[in-house]
Amino acid sequence: MTGPGKTAEGADAFRAFDLVSVVLAGAACVVLFAMMGFVFADVVGRYFFLSPLPAAYEVVSLMMPVLIFCALPLTVLRQGHVTVDLLDPMIPGAVARVQQVAVNLFSAVALGLMAWRLAVRGLDQSLYNEVTDELFLELWPFSAGMAVLATLAALACLVNAWRAAAGRLPRG
Repeated sequence: MTGPGKTAEGADAFRAFDLVSVVLAGAACVVLFAMMGFVFADVVGRYFFLSPLPAAYEVVSLMMPVLIFCALPLTVLRQGHVTVDLLDPMIPGAVARVQQVAVNLFSAVALGLMAWRLAVRGLDQSLYNEVTDELFLELWPFSAGMAVLATLAALACLVNAWRAAAGRLPRG
């Protein structure tokens, strides 16, 4: 089977990375479903029983970045992000390939910087024992996890840059 990121023989050096990204996307789906159930239970409790879930805002605010950063590597790998391609039909194929490589390398650097700052923030949170306001959950594991996931997204950009340079990344 051929396609983006696959050779004619079906062997791809990045297949394990594809699998990790799909597993993380599945985790994002689970988190989204849990967040939906949590908000539903909070609303039902608030309006029908006059008793909202304690710390609902805090839990949802921790689930949201987990959701985003779990889905980010697969979104990057499959180029599922929003793009403006008004001029793309006018760009010759060789220039488009260089553009794809440059955009993916720039994105990898940006995500790498984000991962670095998240790691620094996680270290600070660990050193100062920062916790959430109501549940007193430590914050550093969330920042550290987001740093790891941002690093995976940066690696996904490098994979896309490699695939674009090899002519195996579809345009658009």
